[in-house]
Amino acid sequence: MNKGVNEQELESRAVLVSAGEDRQVAELGRLSETLGLEVVGLLEQGRRDGVGYLGRGKREELGELVGSVGAGVVVTDDELAPSQARVLEKAAGVQVVDRTLLIIRIFEAHARDAASRLEVELAELSYRLPRVRGGYKALSRLGGGGVVTRGPGEQQLEYDRRVIRQRMERIRKRLAEERSARKTQGARLKKEGPPSVALVGYTNAGKTTILNALSGERRSTADRLFETLETTSRIVNNTVPADDAQGRDRVGAVARPDFVLTDTVGFIRKLPTQLVYSFASTLEAARDASVIILCADAASEKLGEEILTVEDTLADALSGADHGNSDIVKESVLCLNKADMLSAERRRQLLDAYPKAVLISARQDATPLLDAINEALASSRVRMRLLIPHAEYGAINGLYGRAEIHTREDTNEGLELEVTLPKPQARRYAHYRSP
Repeated sequence: MNKGVNEQELESRAVLVSAGEDRQVAELGRLSETLGLEVVGLLEQGRRDGVGYLGRGKREELGELVGSVGAGVVVTDDELAPSQARVLEKAAGVQVVDRTLLIIRIFEAHARDAASRLEVELAELSYRLPRVRGGYKALSRLGGGGVVTRGPGEQQLEYDRRVIRQRMERIRKRLAEERSARKTQGARLKKEGPPSVALVGYTNAGKTTILNALSGERRSTADRLFETLETTSRIVNNTVPADDAQGRDRVGAVARPDFVLTDTVGFIRKLPTQLVYSFASTLEAARDASVIILCADAASEKLGEEILTVEDTLADALSGADHGNSDIVKESVLCLNKADMLSAERRRQLLDAYPKAVLISARQDATPLLDAINEALASSRVRMRLLIPHAEYGAINGLYGRAEIHTREDTNEGLELEVTLPKPQARRYAHYRSP
């Protein structure tokens, strides 16, 4: 161990270890720094070893590296089986924390509301369950006071699996109640409210900065991964063209309605399955949105991979939605943020590669994105008058949560409504259309 390094400093000094073909060392370093760790060493291997994550020779090399740089923790780029963690800890001589536990700790540090804290607790219990009697040192030190050892404490190891499962079930029920309440509230707001726009994207793509720029909000925009862990919705008071001060549709003018803008939790490669609940509200916001803004960090060296990660995650979630299908998502806009960090040549390259993208710096001017949102909203929705016969009254239930209901009147023929609907839904109600 390096002389002059005290115990507290030692616990915050980390060696990163990555094995296999899909190595994300730079991102692992950012995750570690987000939690306050100082990266002092790096070791990579092209294949993963089933016994100890690293092969025997690399494990010996790891032990030497840990000693030479004075590290107190090893962070791996993948989730480890309990047996792998034990083998690696024995070779390194220090605590080993895998990627999953690292991200759980980040979520724990950034969770601000009750629902987020419950989601993190559920994730940790899911992670803990197969390891509770496995002798995994990282778990036994969860209450030890170090950067990555915060948590409920060593007494948690006395929990048997039955107690953990019972606690997990109680949390799931509470989260299900939260989800049901969000769904009910969303349907009520949408009954009379404006259309919704969801900001989704990779973590640290600048979604919260965009929310602030468009809504006048002042939410934290610290340059840290997973700074936002809960969805936040704000009304964006849109500007109406000067020649259309009443905001009404007319020839030669375009009405620009207000809309609800929702900031969501950022995605990441190798997302721990234990944190799926933490993204439930994000995916709900995406499913219910009239327009999705896919935000990406234009200055990222992994821009293409990050966009693909978000697209794949959303595609899986939306196709598996239990209350809809692919026509739930109406329009999407690719927003390449942080353009102020790019050279003129790099901007030209990105616009060539992504010709339909909106390239902005939300800190400087988000107007081009606002224009793109308005165009997408105009393309995604249709205002129409419906007459639903009394005998088919149940058809109105499909409108709540999906349509803006402007007027509603009972008549002798049935229920007459003026609504604004997403185009796919408008086609479903076309036979009720009234002149």
